[in-house]
Amino acid sequence: VLGMVSNTASYLRLWALSLAHTELATVFWEKAMLSTINSGNPVAIVAGYSIFAGVTFAVLIVMDVLECFLHALRLHWVEFQNK
Repeated sequence: VLGMVSNTASYLRLWALSLAHTELATVFWEKAMLSTINSGNPVAIVAGYSIFAGVTFAVLIVMDVLECFLHALRLHWVEFQNK
């Protein structure tokens, strides 16, 4: 029973990180791009997109690496605890 609870909690942490990834992408889009698109200024749109692309890529790639690390750590933990 304890193993099942531990595995469930571990997968819930991974799911939460994935959900945070999705929500951050949405927030970055709304804050960086929607306001610049609504302004109608082409220079602001290009600058807003540049900021959006750079920040989104940096933050989300760090989160993806963290997600992969946590998943690998979890798999190692499960493998070594079951032996």
